[in-house]
Amino acid sequence: MIEGLNIRCNVGPVQVLRSPFIELVSRRRAVVSRATVVIPDPEGEVRAALAVKQAVTVRFGYRGETGFWHEWAGTVESIGQPGANAPDADAVTVQAVGQEKALTTTMVTESFYREPADVVARRLLARTGLAVGTVDVPGDVLPYQVFSGVSVARAVRQLAGTLERSFGHDMSRHALWLGASGLTWSAGDEPGDVYSVATAENLLDHTPPLTPEGVGVVLSVPLPGLVHSRLVHIRDTRRGVDATVRALDVVHTFQEGGNGTAITYGKDTGWL
Repeated sequence: MIEGLNIRCNVGPVQVLRSPFIELVSRRRAVVSRATVVIPDPEGEVRAALAVKQAVTVRFGYRGETGFWHEWAGTVESIGQPGANAPDADAVTVQAVGQEKALTTTMVTESFYREPADVVARRLLARTGLAVGTVDVPGDVLPYQVFSGVSVARAVRQLAGTLERSFGHDMSRHALWLGASGLTWSAGDEPGDVYSVATAENLLDHTPPLTPEGVGVVLSVPLPGLVHSRLVHIRDTRRGVDATVRALDVVHTFQEGGNGTAITYGKDTGWL
């Protein structure tokens, strides 16, 4: 039985008991997920306790729904304080980045001789210290591959370029993300049950794509656990849509005016 939405958030040593705005963003075309947390701070005590690189966790779900929770973890990237005359002058805004930030900060200087591309990819991803999950790339043997002082994310992109230019593979739909099983580099979906967004159940608004090459956006009540690359079944009786789509962008927003999950779907441009 669903009894209500429960949201828990910690930023560094601060337990956020009340927030006018929390947002979690995951995009297939971006390597790093992001979070924004606004924390009331009328006395300035919160700002004094916060620092860049402190841990951030956001957890939300429905009370009474065992195992139906969403957990996000990352670190503080920046701390903003509005001007004295701003409407939210007594609050601080924390911008945080997900654990997959290690893909952009871990540097690689290494050469590989006659190694399969998928083996090279796994070794690159393992350099981040994060678990490595699905690596769905061709296993062509690379005569010689050199990475010189580049981030792991850049090295993976360089490897994709080699597979395209030297072996003729289409890597345009491949994306790189941190999934449930670890770092994933694949043109496929994130494994898991198909989410449902339906009229008269949880659908709040829907703007379908205007063209086959366009994108659509559907808004639902909060959907814990949903991230980009998961499959979503949309049943919109008003607009005549009944389709299973891949979530390209997922934005969970919790604010005083209402909570919701926005899902973008349509033309997949892969990892930009």
